[in-house]
Amino acid sequence: MLTLMVLPAVIGLIIVARPNVALSLTRLRGKWLIVLAAALQFVHYRGWWPDQLSESVERRVYAVFVVAVALGFCWFNRSLVSRPLGRWALVLIPLGTSSNSLPIAVLGAMPYSIPGARIAGYSSAELATDAPGYIRLDAVSPLWTPVADIIPIPILMKVLSLGDVFLFVGLVLLVVACCRPTPAGHLDTAVRGSRVQSSA
Repeated sequence: MLTLMVLPAVIGLIIVARPNVALSLTRLRGKWLIVLAAALQFVHYRGWWPDQLSESVERRVYAVFVVAVALGFCWFNRSLVSRPLGRWALVLIPLGTSSNSLPIAVLGAMPYSIPGARIAGYSSAELATDAPGYIRLDAVSPLWTPVADIIPIPILMKVLSLGDVFLFVGLVLLVVACCRPTPAGHLDTAVRGSRVQSSA
């Protein structure tokens, strides 16, 4: 969730600093997958799923779908693997998405750390009951700790998971990779420069 809130601001700042970013992002393939995922998330939060499906089943379905979207998006943009930052982005995005989706797909909810939530700014009264879609980490196996929400961010009153961090870094690297010219582009520029000098 934090990634979805912060990423537009990061992209906006980069676009202000480098106006060619917006044009570069239009070259990304599979953008319709992001729109589809956003639409499904809207349906999920609005409660427009069939009444026969329980909330835990809805969350499980959405978690699996998000992983499929991330893998599909990275596949469509696999040409970015030729760029060092793009290569890291194509690794971190599915890794972060899968890390976040795995506990939800299995448990039907995201485990979170109570101490982490307190550090983030939540009161004991707010933590008396779990928010929809979340389950206390001490109520599940400790093996889920590496993929749970355990990183408190007090300034945002959020608790992040390692998957959130991987996903956020991967998305930022994806934006930066789209803005940078390919090594071949550098080579072409150098070749054109040498031709101009030789003709002069």
